[in-house]
Amino acid sequence: MNDTSLRTKNGAHKEPARHALMAAAAVLALSPALPVRAAEVLERVEVTGSRLPQRDGEGSAPLRVLIRAEIERSGATTLAELLERLPMMQGMQALSDSVGNDGNGVTAASIHGLGARYTLVLLDGQRLAPADSGSLVDLGTLPLAALERVEILGDGAAALYGADAIGGVVNLILRRGEQPVQLSARAIRPEHAGGRGWSVALSQGLGDELRDGASLSWTLELARTQAIRASQRAFASTGLIRLRDAQGRDLLFFNGSLRSAPANAAVDYTDAAGQTQTVWLNPGVQAGAGCGAAALEVGGLCYHDYAAAVDVAPQTQRASLVLDGAHRLDAPGWALRGTALWSDTLTRATVAPYPADVAVDAGSPAFASLSRWLTPEQIEGFGGALAYWRLQQAGPRQVDYRNRRLHLATGVDGEAGGWRLQARALLSTHEQRQDLRSGWLLEAPLQSALADGRIDPFATGPGGAAGLSALSDAGWRGRYDTARSRIAGLETGATTTLAELPGGAAELAVGAEWRRSGWSRTLSDIARGGALLSGEVQTPAELSRDSAAARGELRLPLTPAVRVDASVRLDQVGPVADRLAGTRVGTSARQTTGRLGWRWQPSAALAWRASAGTGFRAPDLLQIARAEQDYGMSAGSYACPFSSANGLESHPYAALCWPGTNQIGLLKGGNPDLKPERSTHASLGLQLGAAPDAGLGLDLWAVRVHDAVQEIGEQQIIADPVRYASLYAARTQASSGTSSLALRLLPVNIGQVEQRGLDWHAHLRGASPWGRLTGRVEGTWLLRSRYTVPGTEGEWASSLGRFGIDDRVAFRHVIAASLALDRGGWSHQARVNWRSGYRDMIHTEAECGVTSADGLECVGLERRVASHWTLDWTSRWQPRRDLTLTLAVLNLLDRDPPLTLRSTGAHMLGFDPRYASGQGRTLQLGLDWRF
Repeated sequence: MNDTSLRTKNGAHKEPARHALMAAAAVLALSPALPVRAAEVLERVEVTGSRLPQRDGEGSAPLRVLIRAEIERSGATTLAELLERLPMMQGMQALSDSVGNDGNGVTAASIHGLGARYTLVLLDGQRLAPADSGSLVDLGTLPLAALERVEILGDGAAALYGADAIGGVVNLILRRGEQPVQLSARAIRPEHAGGRGWSVALSQGLGDELRDGASLSWTLELARTQAIRASQRAFASTGLIRLRDAQGRDLLFFNGSLRSAPANAAVDYTDAAGQTQTVWLNPGVQAGAGCGAAALEVGGLCYHDYAAAVDVAPQTQRASLVLDGAHRLDAPGWALRGTALWSDTLTRATVAPYPADVAVDAGSPAFASLSRWLTPEQIEGFGGALAYWRLQQAGPRQVDYRNRRLHLATGVDGEAGGWRLQARALLSTHEQRQDLRSGWLLEAPLQSALADGRIDPFATGPGGAAGLSALSDAGWRGRYDTARSRIAGLETGATTTLAELPGGAAELAVGAEWRRSGWSRTLSDIARGGALLSGEVQTPAELSRDSAAARGELRLPLTPAVRVDASVRLDQVGPVADRLAGTRVGTSARQTTGRLGWRWQPSAALAWRASAGTGFRAPDLLQIARAEQDYGMSAGSYACPFSSANGLESHPYAALCWPGTNQIGLLKGGNPDLKPERSTHASLGLQLGAAPDAGLGLDLWAVRVHDAVQEIGEQQIIADPVRYASLYAARTQASSGTSSLALRLLPVNIGQVEQRGLDWHAHLRGASPWGRLTGRVEGTWLLRSRYTVPGTEGEWASSLGRFGIDDRVAFRHVIAASLALDRGGWSHQARVNWRSGYRDMIHTEAECGVTSADGLECVGLERRVASHWTLDWTSRWQPRRDLTLTLAVLNLLDRDPPLTLRSTGAHMLGFDPRYASGQGRTLQLGLDWRF
């Protein structure tokens, strides 16, 4: 990938440095660049959206470019923070998803709300190993300090880059070129408790490829951020939320868990008439001791306030090293290039203390505590009981997600026979370790302590010194499992000039590639044996899949004002090889995709562009071949769907019901019958004002995905137990032999997904009495965001301006506006970030998630979440050329996130961390020193 790193700089030639650089650069791997003649380097480079060299802004696809100056002025300390401030980046996977959800310490990009798996992230035009078994790249493992610019293609690009680029491409361009050693340091200080952090980066660029014959650039980055606890933010400190609705009613929202301390009990017995009955009670409440400090009494039962114990933002730390080099070979015009990237990130997430369902048998010590509150009939007909327990004394559970990346790429490029040629090889790996740190318990020693009475689930504490000792003995910490993904690939490409047309040279690019993707999971003995409390046996995996492709691209400048681009690609994706089972799962797929682009620029101040094309995406390895197994508990608490309220009281699963609301167990697995996803996309753009001091841009875009693969969310399954009957199961706990209701989260081809919207931007620069002013405003206006409901024929649902059944929000409007003032060595910028409001998650009277203020009457509620905006301020002072000092205040007005009654996804409540930060007003101090 060519870029500004190849642009020449004046300087003295140093022969000893030249030889040292040549030796160092020859052993590195670099994402390759299209070779260009020295006279062209200053003008035409390969940019995202084409394999042919061109100038920035002259393509037929909408491209948003963030240069280094914008990155430094943004105040972002991570790549995820930088991207999520762009209006076009909707639906990103946030770090908050690691708190009790499926995040695993990963952040991921999403363009136009399509989702992370439809956004391809590249490093200098090359793929990176995903954090999962598909294409989801962890942004946290990519150092922001090493980037020269970020290019975001807001258009489908599967015909150029292959599968996964249905929604667009984020291409990260590394810093290159000769530059002195630079030290960059940042300190982060929120006004409220928690969230403090720092980052330090060192970088340098040695030599110039054109002058010295070799170059080497390196960047080292270290960073650490404290966690923010829910207890440190009033808007997230409890799941017990009192509110007043639009009708003036005082209401109560409480998303508590039935698993509490002291435990609730479900007692089965046979009555005098021979009928099986179930009675629910809490011995602690019956005894007058009430519920524990972290629980609320409702209807004689205790509900645990789990939201109070979680992280609003988890603790993070990261380290990374990037090396990038080039070495000119003896053959004229040929060069060897290489990039090496190593990174190590740690995310420490905290969730509520251990929940457990414990069987209580007649004659057990726990039965003695329970039987005091049973009637003679219930004791005589006793058939067993289940204690719904929260091990509060064991403390919150902590888990460390460690993500490590190693990316090696090497390439050679040059010219021969009128062709510009390139070949490159890639090895990219991503390792994800899950270390259980505290609050985790083993089943066997805890059951032993329950059997001999050292621990009583119905007591308010663990039972004195003996109970505390038993909890300590049952504790376990260590490596639970390790998942590894990898990509090995080879790619060749060539470009040439075909003929001279009235508008310039007609150019052709062709290429081919082969790639092997793999994902494996190794387990500790604890995981393999299902030894954790309430744990299930986990299964290892080793999966792989081969793919190959051939591509071609043609550019035809028909006139000086009109240019046509066309590209076509043939992909072949094999079945998934299960190497442990020695079988192949799923089928092969072959797909041809294409794209046609057009650009008309009748004057320097006006340009039209349009494109249309097709794309595809093969299902992930795990989406096809994952073994169905335990996946923890739901984020939300729900009333039992198999009840008389739904007319399902006679359903076999009705025997597994519970009173009130409760969390439900989850199972997760794959689907070997999945079909590849196919897509169509189109865009139409207008650019006005080619002058650098003023401009306006509009890009209308549309994407439709056919046979879209999606997991049906827990909210959707619960809402329609008849339609999704196959996604329910009775999960039997191995230790107790008891069964409980569980939801099966399985990927399915849901039908179609449609997204349509308008990206727009305007900028204006000019002089003023106070200095040079630069204003920019950009936004995304979603016109359509809908999908067909799984299990239906053409029934559409939408998340546009509402919390949808897919558990997400597609914001109708997202806008960012900034005004910068530059004068002398000073630079100031104010930036406003704004999101439109939306209709909140609907709570029905039957679900009883919202009640009257006294908690006695269930209430249905539909409400709106208010629009949200924040103001950021950044001031930079450059007292001399080699030194820049920065002071920034993020969320200057200290605005809290808007209230939402969302009860799915990550475990924090009261706000949605995917769409609003819980950090609050934050001071950021920065230093950049070149020496």
